[in-house]
Amino acid sequence: MKPGIPAARLLCLAGLFTLSAPAWAIDCKKASSAVEKLICSDRNTVSADAELNRAYNAVLKQAPGGDIRAMLVDSQKRWVAARGRALDTLIGTPDALPDEKSAGEILRELIRNRTAELKETGKGASLPAIIGRAISQQKFQSQFTGGAHAGYWTSCDVLPRDYRNYACFAIRHYQNNDRVCTVDESWASGRVYTNRYVANIVDGKPKVVASCSFSSEDEACSDTEGKAKWNWKPEQPDYVYSAKPLPKIDGEIHDSDDFEWARACLADAAYPPAQ
Repeated sequence: MKPGIPAARLLCLAGLFTLSAPAWAIDCKKASSAVEKLICSDRNTVSADAELNRAYNAVLKQAPGGDIRAMLVDSQKRWVAARGRALDTLIGTPDALPDEKSAGEILRELIRNRTAELKETGKGASLPAIIGRAISQQKFQSQFTGGAHAGYWTSCDVLPRDYRNYACFAIRHYQNNDRVCTVDESWASGRVYTNRYVANIVDGKPKVVASCSFSSEDEACSDTEGKAKWNWKPEQPDYVYSAKPLPKIDGEIHDSDDFEWARACLADAAYPPAQ
């Protein structure tokens, strides 16, 4: 995999950020799309959709600030869009259906899984996990200056083959003064791939000075015991950074594992260390 953002991914992400349809429960009297009609064709699915709406509204009421509330609204719109894409595929291409499941059964499972995600709380926590992660992100970022290049570039989808799992992956840019440290995470062929980039702001734009990469089976980027394998001459130094401001938080992204590395990268102008 090459660093940078593929054109198809850019188009997909652009669509996510421009979604404006409200993410409320389906009104079956006004159902028009194939997905809406599928929901309304089964009372168990209608009931599941109503429970999802209640869970979503309950989470919104617990948002401790406008930024987190806006993040929750955007994340639910994103999920509705991903659900629609997946069901359009299954309705339009019956051969894509897993042998043991109908499109309606998969839809109910997606809705119930999403409801469980919104209701999830961490051990000993009073707030939903999606809010807790956003608060943790805000707390971590408050240690640094931030900047125009900081933020989350997130892509979410219902994963194919079984179409039961909804997952989000993100490029995370952390900035402190003229240093930008990036974690670029993606999923392909059942494996998570991660690239890290260290960049300095030159003439107002990040310029990559070092990179490394790893997958679930290759810890080449590990900073333990001096084993990190940094490339000081990246093959593609003109890594693509967003030209528009990015969201500063995303509670659907599990990024606490970034924090130790990002802190070291942002605080030390000489990072990564010479090898």
